[in-house]
Amino acid sequence: MRSPIPALVALSKTVFIDRGNRQTAKLAFDGAARVMREEKQSVYIFPEGTRSYTTQPDLLPFKKGAFHLAVQAQVPIVPIVVANYSNILHLQSRTFTGGKIPVKGHHFLEVSMC
Repeated sequence: MRSPIPALVALSKTVFIDRGNRQTAKLAFDGAARVMREEKQSVYIFPEGTRSYTTQPDLLPFKKGAFHLAVQAQVPIVPIVVANYSNILHLQSRTFTGGKIPVKGHHFLEVSMC
């Protein structure tokens, strides 16, 4: 049986950012900003830049790319907070148990060209 993941990625217009290559990352962000403006496309970005595997409710430092993208595309930022869910899904120990993951949306933040 073939995985549905590649089709889902294509349909969702996922943009992958190669953070190790500044030039290709900038090109990817330029394209994403254009699509966001022209097609009124929303994007989800995890500003920490990577997954956190901690079991504690900690944040990693935010990367700047998401905020630069919002300014470049001239779109608001809508903060959405997802609680630490390591008690439900912990990839390092390969454990998954049922439960609820609190998610909270906040008022959007307007951006302007700096």
